[in-house]
Amino acid sequence: VEEAMDDRAKKWKLMNSKRYGPRRKFGYVEAQKEEFPPEHVRKIIKDHGDMTNRKFRHDKRVYLGALKYVPHAVLKLLENVPMPWEQVRNVQVLYHITGAITFVNEIARVVEPVYIAQWATMWIMMRREKRDRRHFRRMRFPPFDDEEPPLDYGDNLLDIEPLEAIRMELNEEEDEACYDWFFEHRPTVLGQKLGGARRWRLSLAIMANLYRLAGVLLSDLMDKNYFYLFDLKSFFTAKALNMAIPGGPKYEPLFRDVDAGDEDWNEFNDINKIIIRHQIRTEYQIAFPYLYNSRPRQVHLQFYHYPALVYIKTDDPDLPAFYFDPIVNPTPAYRAIASAAFTTYRAPEDVLDEGPEFVLPEGTTALLSDFPLYDDNTAQGIALYWAPRPFCLR
Repeated sequence: VEEAMDDRAKKWKLMNSKRYGPRRKFGYVEAQKEEFPPEHVRKIIKDHGDMTNRKFRHDKRVYLGALKYVPHAVLKLLENVPMPWEQVRNVQVLYHITGAITFVNEIARVVEPVYIAQWATMWIMMRREKRDRRHFRRMRFPPFDDEEPPLDYGDNLLDIEPLEAIRMELNEEEDEACYDWFFEHRPTVLGQKLGGARRWRLSLAIMANLYRLAGVLLSDLMDKNYFYLFDLKSFFTAKALNMAIPGGPKYEPLFRDVDAGDEDWNEFNDINKIIIRHQIRTEYQIAFPYLYNSRPRQVHLQFYHYPALVYIKTDDPDLPAFYFDPIVNPTPAYRAIASAAFTTYRAPEDVLDEGPEFVLPEGTTALLSDFPLYDDNTAQGIALYWAPRPFCLR
């Protein structure tokens, strides 16, 4: 069976390499597109501004045919809109020779931790802007009259200096790991070009810096027990059972063939049935679907309880990696006083007299005593271990 599966996998891989390879064998050959300067497409758009001219009478059918691709063109445009921290963004475009339609020919891929950290800095800048109100002013709507022709990009917008990018001023020492490239569109970091590639790997110092910058947008709740019966699996179970968690979302029923009156067996005519005489709460039925429901279908079982979380997120960077937090390790004064009241314990004499006295040899040291307990990256590593996704990934 394994040999047959391997053979089928090889055939599948070979067929897809033909289908999606640069030289496709299925009859269709994609023409190589040459890169043109941006002035070329601008001239095409400008020349086709007035379609009433007789020389464009054959292009009208092309324009009508291109209408069905307009939503995709708008989607690609919105995907690649410059972010607030970018002044301009130059992209590759794919356009028809008649100017009927133009697509942004790029996929807007981002590196999740960098992107979240960038938007966190924008959130801080937006709070400052709401306080100071320096960059925004009121605008009248609609901005253009119905009879006003569209503005030509080359005549009206090309020579205007774009607005200054909104960038938070980073600290050159604290944010040293990402100070030089943080606001770039596709920076090269550690020899890899971020943004365009699907895979990325960042160092511990960079991830810790990004996690600190993104702190204003991230939740402080790390205990999974906090979300008991209010997570995805509980919502899936609630939908499958046609129930609603109190305070949670309501769904359309997943199964519409459930009717209490159509049951062949119920608690009145089945001697093997467990009769529960108090009302079964919705939370019980979702937490234990196979116990409290007659016909559980497509339900999801979730953890009843995760291990207790004793990690405390520190706000002070000067604290050591391992310390006694007063929240977790309280040391009241009365305990010390009470323990001092008791005399020290000493073993009975007959136990002490048995055998020779055990003495460690000279020069004996504790295991791993030559290694430091922690270094500069230990606290950052522990914080990233408990960080939410995507900061817990490398």
